[in-house]
Amino acid sequence: MARPLSPEKQQALLQAAALAVAEQGVLATTSSIAKRAGVAEGTLFTYFENKDALLQAVYLHLKQGLCDSLMPAYPHDADHRQRLEHVFQGYVGWGLAYPDGRSAVARLAASGLIAEDTRNQAGEPFLAIYQMLEDAVQQRVLVQAPIAFLSSMIERIADITIEYIDLHPDEAKHYRELGFGMLWKALRF
Repeated sequence: MARPLSPEKQQALLQAAALAVAEQGVLATTSSIAKRAGVAEGTLFTYFENKDALLQAVYLHLKQGLCDSLMPAYPHDADHRQRLEHVFQGYVGWGLAYPDGRSAVARLAASGLIAEDTRNQAGEPFLAIYQMLEDAVQQRVLVQAPIAFLSSMIERIADITIEYIDLHPDEAKHYRELGFGMLWKALRF
């Protein structure tokens, strides 16, 4: 009888893979990931069929972490500006708390290796945000643009905000306010 899989080992492999991808990109080897997780390389393949399956799982794991930061307190009944600010500030907070996770998500997204169904699955917990953006576009609160473009703008301005906070941590509040103010203006023209 096969031993049951350990959630702790699976978590360790996901975290090790996220760190490896953040540092080395998708060229990180399975042996280096397994070593970082403190398991044999064969153990990695007990949990993930192949490297591609591992990368898909890491992407979902990291997106779930972002969701856990944003969605529990998402203000569903607030106006568009307040909801957008919640998303922006939540993303900035997550990115500051998990710089390796943010880097790994960006590298995975840019790699071309994340399957469309994985991207769709990762996006499901954020449907309220996408709906808010669609409503804001339809109501002409935000610029008439595809939601994917708006989402990219939010992410890029948040990333720049995070970079400036990293450089000037004593001015974090200022850069958070400045970043959101610039985003709001950019999306409203």
